[in-house]
Amino acid sequence: MRTRQSGFSAVELMMVSTVLLILVAFAIPSIATAVADVRLRGSASDLSGLLQNARLAAVRTNATYTVRFGLPSGSGAYVDLNNNGAFDTGEPMIQFGGTANQVAAPSGAGGAPKPLDAAGGSLNWTATHGNVSFNPRGLPCDSTQNPCGTNVGYIFYLRDTRAFNTNGWAAVSITAAGRCQVWMWDGTTWRN
Repeated sequence: MRTRQSGFSAVELMMVSTVLLILVAFAIPSIATAVADVRLRGSASDLSGLLQNARLAAVRTNATYTVRFGLPSGSGAYVDLNNNGAFDTGEPMIQFGGTANQVAAPSGAGGAPKPLDAAGGSLNWTATHGNVSFNPRGLPCDSTQNPCGTNVGYIFYLRDTRAFNTNGWAAVSITAAGRCQVWMWDGTTWRN
């Protein structure tokens, strides 16, 4: 007497494996984009935190501090505590994750977003460019003026390069009153 054994045939296993491989092939780009978005948002949030720390330190010590970009090793920003224009050991700093870099305002062409402060943009004020300083009252001001004079707003853009020749975009805005906000480009609009 023969007993019948249950199980899967080799053909059935091959079919299931093929379907799973196809599903994974479609999911990998979405997962890679999600991971890159998390890293980019983390870099923008870190920058926002560094800006707030510089602002608080300026108030606490009754001094003017400038946040500068360009670390000797890697891409990031630091608070120039001694105002010598160079990163020194012990100064607060952050390094951007992944392939994120601080860049100039996007042009709005070739898949790049429009600047946040462009006509019809998300902000109702025009940003100043360059390094931001915080005066003893904790307000952002133009670091090229001495003493740090007029309170102005700033926007810093971050871009990371991704697979398939695409870019992710984030921004950190600082109002003239010192409020920091993180923005992410979703492909059509800036979201905070």
